[in-house]
Amino acid sequence: MRLALSPTLCPDYTVDRFVELARGAGFERVELLRDRTESSPVHRDFSVSMVRDLLRREGVVLAAFHIRDLTGLKADSDERNLAYNLRQLEWDIHLARALGAEHLVVRAGEGTSDSAEEDLTDGLGQLVERVPAVSLSMSSRAGSQLQGLADYDELLARVPDSIGVCLDTGELLAAGEDVVRVAESLASRVGIVRLRDRSGDDSVPPGCGDLPLEELLSQLQRGGYRGDLVVDLAESTEGDRSRTAEDGRQRLEEILDGLFAEAGDR
Repeated sequence: MRLALSPTLCPDYTVDRFVELARGAGFERVELLRDRTESSPVHRDFSVSMVRDLLRREGVVLAAFHIRDLTGLKADSDERNLAYNLRQLEWDIHLARALGAEHLVVRAGEGTSDSAEEDLTDGLGQLVERVPAVSLSMSSRAGSQLQGLADYDELLARVPDSIGVCLDTGELLAAGEDVVRVAESLASRVGIVRLRDRSGDDSVPPGCGDLPLEELLSQLQRGGYRGDLVVDLAESTEGDRSRTAEDGRQRLEEILDGLFAEAGDR
């Protein structure tokens, strides 16, 4: 398994500053988000080629790219318009390919209505048809129509087998799910893992909260997962960010080394 850093700990950093932080903290792989942070490649000060060249120059791999949410709605409104939303997501997928992203992640929109569930299922099927041969995983989201294991079981039975699971521990914990049980049940469909630990409603460093980190990583190894572990850290203050990222990496590497030394790989 390989570690990648998410820009969640420095949402105000542009992509160049974030990549510099990641490299300084010992990460060679990163995640970028289409929205929610200033490190989005869709930024007034950067072009696609500039971001691609930056990653290449710094020797950093774009392990994962979060596209916009599959809401079934027109942008910034409550108007149901799946076709509009899918055009947005298709554009994001082409952007991710231009950047060399290895894996794409999409989340469900907020809400638990029947129409939202229908749009999620139909939308995923249409995305796969429109943009084939893309590594796309669906992430759960507390307060949406895809929150936990029961929702995943129902959704995965209705969408193409090429759709994977983004095992987002922070969202699963927020929804009250048993993360290890989810990982075991969905082992054959896990496409990527995002690690965020929580203590109640608060995000905490890896291994310091409610997430049974060693048990989860052991289960992932037994289940055959060899992909990325995206380190999703809570936003920290300016002076603490590099140390927070480096401490998170070192903590996870120690656990991985201890768990998988006998296996001979990660």
